[in-house]
Formats: sequence, C-alpha cells, structure tokens
Amino acid sequence: MAELIGDGIHIHPSVVRNTFRMFGEERLVLISDSMMAAGMENGEYELGGQKVIMKDRKAVLEDGTIAGSATNLYECMKCVIGMGVPEHAAIFAATRNPARSIGIYDEVGSLVPGKRADIVIADRELNIVRVI
Repeated sequence: MAELIGDGIHIHPSVVRNTFRMFGEERLVLISDSMMAAGMENGEYELGGQKVIMKDRKAVLEDGTIAGSATNLYECMKCVIGMGVPEHAAIFAATRNPARSIGIYDEVGSLVPGKRADIVIADRELNIVRVI
C-alpha cells in the first residue's frame, strides 16, 4: 500500500489523481501528516523544538520548508475528492484501507455488526452534520 498526504499543499492535484489511478482504490491510504497546529488559527507553533509558522492551512519552518500538515484526515478526504478522485475511492482510502494496512480491518474500517465505529454523518456536500 502507498500513503498519500491529501491536504492540497504537499502534493499537486494531478499527482494525487494519477497516484489513485496507478495504485487503485484497494492500495492507497490517505494520511494527513498533521502536526499540533492542525485545526488551529494562523500563528506560531512548535514541532520537535522548531518554530513553525502556520498561515492559511500551510505550516512551514522559518526557512519556508513545509513542516507538516495543519489539516485532519476528513478534510484531506474532501480535498482529494475536490481534486477529481472518485468519492468512493477517497472514502475507502480514509477508512477501509488504513485499517487493512495495519491489520485491524476485522475491528474497524467499515460499518458492519461487531466492529467498533466512529460514524460521520455528512450532507451531500460532505459537510459534517453529526459524529456518533
């Protein structure tokens, strides 16, 4: 399996789309690469003792190097859908495939009786309505 940061900052949309095509929906795992500034306001944060400046979802070190992602996995999933990745493939890459990749798909990763679940209910535009 291959891991792909889907925050819209680390990897160009054409590379994201082509990676999904190359690996297929069974072998791709979306990751956020998020750091402690994820979801926070613009400002200064720290990562491993280094100063990180976060502005408009982009977290960089003082020299401009990308420090990590400042978004969460759900937003990454929405972002890659916005890049043209089929919705079902992006959802699998954020749910089923990560669980399969670390050997816990029998416990989590899909909504079936007997598995633990965190359920995100979203509207048609993928805005979160409720989390159960």
